[in-house]
Amino acid sequence: QGEYSGHQGRPSVQTVQHLDPILKATDAIMIARGDLGVQCPYEELPIIQRRIAKLSQQRGCPVIVATHMLESMIENPHPTRAEVTDVANAVFEQADAIMLSGETSVGKFPQTCVEVADRIARRIERSGGANYHKTAQLDDPREKLAHSAVRMANDLDAAALVVFTRVGGMVPEAARMRPRHAPILALCLNDQTARGLALHRAVRPIVLPWDQGDPDEITGRALKELANRGILNKGDTTVVISSELAVKTIADSIQMKVV
Repeated sequence: QGEYSGHQGRPSVQTVQHLDPILKATDAIMIARGDLGVQCPYEELPIIQRRIAKLSQQRGCPVIVATHMLESMIENPHPTRAEVTDVANAVFEQADAIMLSGETSVGKFPQTCVEVADRIARRIERSGGANYHKTAQLDDPREKLAHSAVRMANDLDAAALVVFTRVGGMVPEAARMRPRHAPILALCLNDQTARGLALHRAVRPIVLPWDQGDPDEITGRALKELANRGILNKGDTTVVISSELAVKTIADSIQMKVV
């Protein structure tokens, strides 16, 4: 764990019928509506997209929605209203990522496209989401720990969910539970682990050598460093989560800490 192997599933009509084993085998799945759209009736495409997004979140597999998100902006500086709604729908379904392609690779307004997508995403995220993750069955103790931590962060309206991680194992579990407002600050020991976590929704990977110094002061020292970097502010309420694999002195625990 900690990096993606580079394989992504791109669903066809046939693969949609076998999503479960595919989701177990792949690092992430991309809903490429252009490829998928030529293989199914167009009226079925939104239903298939929703089904893939829902099942991916229930299984904890990152999902990307791509193709024709802001297609008209290849030539024009403003999106159509239909495109705005399309991007908004993908964000409402709480996809881990929305992807631009031709809009930024060959389009005339690449920076504007990114700004438009970001503006839509930030607004829709404030309005709530589909919450497909709520119907997921949690069997693993680590999944239940992450679920409890995210629920605490939501109840406390925490400024951040701070996760200590060595190989990235706990971070995807927290991201899968779709925190309502709090970003997930994944404290990694190296760039490789940080890059592997960047795709997950709401995750901000931060390389921070938290394992140096007195192990009994790990949490306080890390929060102080986050404040020094301007990522957190003094007085912020945070929820700290770690597994025993990451920090033996913290063990499998959830803590509420004020910066």
